[in-house]
Amino acid sequence: MPETDATAPSPVGLTRHGLRRPLRSSPVIERGLVHEWHRRNRQVTLPHGIRMLEEYGNLDNLRRVTGESDAEFRGMLFADSDIYKTLEAAAWELGREEDADSREFFDRTVALIERAQQDDGYLDSAYLRRDDRRPWSDFAQGHELYCLGHLVQAAVGAHRAIGDDRLLRIAERFVDHAVARLGADDAVEYCGHPLIEAALVELHRTTGAEAPLALADAFVRRRGSGFLGGVMFGAEYYQDEQPALQATRMRGHAVRALYLNQGITDLYLETGDPEMLDVMRTQWDDLVSRRMYVTGGTGARHEDEAFGEAFELPPDRAYAETCAGVALFGWAWRMYLATGEAGFMDAAETALYNVVAAGISTHGDSFTYVNPLQVRDERPYGGQAPAARRRWFSCACCPPNLMRTFATLEHHLAAERADGLDIVLYASATLHAHGASVTIDTAYPADGRARISVQGDADDGCRRLALRVPEWVSGREVRLLRNGEAVDPVIDGGWIVLEDALVDGTEIDLQLPVEIDIIHPHPRIDAVRGTVAVRRGPVVYCAVGEVDDLEVGTDALAEASVAEPVGAAAVGAAGARRAEGAGAGRAEGAEDEGRGLLGPRLTVAARRLHTDREALYARDRDGAASEDFEAELRPFAEFDGGTAMRVWMPSSTV
Repeated sequence: MPETDATAPSPVGLTRHGLRRPLRSSPVIERGLVHEWHRRNRQVTLPHGIRMLEEYGNLDNLRRVTGESDAEFRGMLFADSDIYKTLEAAAWELGREEDADSREFFDRTVALIERAQQDDGYLDSAYLRRDDRRPWSDFAQGHELYCLGHLVQAAVGAHRAIGDDRLLRIAERFVDHAVARLGADDAVEYCGHPLIEAALVELHRTTGAEAPLALADAFVRRRGSGFLGGVMFGAEYYQDEQPALQATRMRGHAVRALYLNQGITDLYLETGDPEMLDVMRTQWDDLVSRRMYVTGGTGARHEDEAFGEAFELPPDRAYAETCAGVALFGWAWRMYLATGEAGFMDAAETALYNVVAAGISTHGDSFTYVNPLQVRDERPYGGQAPAARRRWFSCACCPPNLMRTFATLEHHLAAERADGLDIVLYASATLHAHGASVTIDTAYPADGRARISVQGDADDGCRRLALRVPEWVSGREVRLLRNGEAVDPVIDGGWIVLEDALVDGTEIDLQLPVEIDIIHPHPRIDAVRGTVAVRRGPVVYCAVGEVDDLEVGTDALAEASVAEPVGAAAVGAAGARRAEGAGAGRAEGAEDEGRGLLGPRLTVAARRLHTDREALYARDRDGAASEDFEAELRPFAEFDGGTAMRVWMPSSTV
């Protein structure tokens, strides 16, 4: 039976090792950006996703297995995983607020899965009642263990969020089948698409069973043996060209690589094996110093959705898959739990407010799969439709991944330390740790002010409060009031640590300087040499409109003017827009609902070069004629197609 007293009510449960631990109770979110994202997820995205599972045949695939449908199998081999991710999102949302439609979907879908599971525990609609495929016949591309991983994560979510163990029993039976089939000491198999590793560790945390943990460890240690054979795109695509614990760089398919590293970090958090943490640090350093986009996007190549060589980061050919942003966020959280280091959450924050937020429209019912940093001609790669979000995809891994991510964001705001509490992502919330309650009020990231109040005394020896100071603050003044008195904050390793702060009545007023930053790329990123980008706090901006011939000066960028309300005013404006559209379905202008929550739109003085008559190549290049104009900059996540866009802007003053 599940050992509920040993787990935290979050996607990553309490761990044996690591310097930080997830909170033991769920934060309460009643206002602010995360609240708006929760509302959108519950009211729009989840119902939309449920409709898409019917429209695209995912649920019919299971009904075909039970004999309730005669439809042919539809979709990708991993179509079942989209059901499991949606169930996971539904469970976390139901744990926060009951909803009749979500509950009905959850109950009937779990019952369908129960009927579809085979007597021996096996469960995958892509391989059952089919003459052309048989179970466990394609470990490189078959995705059976990947689907099992998402089933396990959905089961853990349902157990922790709503106390429903039906999925957990299904998952345990399938895991038992996998252990019997793949867990012997002389077994050699592992999945071409990692994820199962992290899921098995989480099942171990939930039930205490040792077999899932041992199988996760075996899958990691087998990787690199060459078992997958002569596979499409080559062994590196699968992180299979060398032993997983000897790799020193990020390579291959970005989502697979990041999920694999989640699993290895999870194994460290349970076993304390220093080799695992060492290799994760090495790969992390390679990622953030050579292979990550300024938006937190990963994957430079479209052909194999993969990391490129060091500094190969073209903006227009960026793949930067939405799922990779989700996976990076999850890996960063685990690395922070392992080490307590603030820098990991800097990367998590960058990914969240840029590439993850870009994956979904502000209204919540259309999505991106890839997130390039430049769009020239309004066309996505390989398609004919304008570059805009889509209502769904034939390969629909990203939308339900976003659902489950937004459904669990509150569990990544803070963590327990042995002597107190870390606040790592700023959002309006009430947290509980060591017997004290901490209430945060903020409009972050649009505004840098956070008011923090403490109710009740934390346990003796557990009264330190640590506030993460993001890397983008570096070189600027941070202001801090404690109980109305100015304090000169000491920032050490990205933290302000306040002694004896978790006591009743403590009031903290933190002011982080959210200002416009002009970002220069590393000189070895050839594709964007001579350009600059704009970042405001953690939010990366893009220029939109007729920007193919845009040129800007750094002085003008520094003086960009705010065009719209920001912060708390934007939250109120979003609520007013929803109220105006209430009862009318999706109101006109619905895509503007969330504008301003990440930051204001900006206008900047710029030049448009007249290059139509310029030779493609010339011995001499005189300055092209130009005209002055006002360029619009908006948060990268708010770009929705229909026009040209660029993050990196050619500069006349670089």
